[in-house]
Amino acid sequence: MGRTQPKCGAPTRKGTRCARLAMVGASRCDRHRGDWSRYTVRRRKEKERMARRRRGQG
Repeated sequence: MGRTQPKCGAPTRKGTRCARLAMVGASRCDRHRGDWSRYTVRRRKEKERMARRRRGQG
């Protein structure tokens, strides 16, 4: 069975490419995904939605 999950590939401090596996649904690993990634944006929006629900505004 071949590997279907891509590698991160983000540039590291050494100047090489990151060899860690990318997160499912993201193009980067957990260390390199940053605030711009779909994964992080989706997670942040979900947290905000849950916080509004807890406060009774949702």
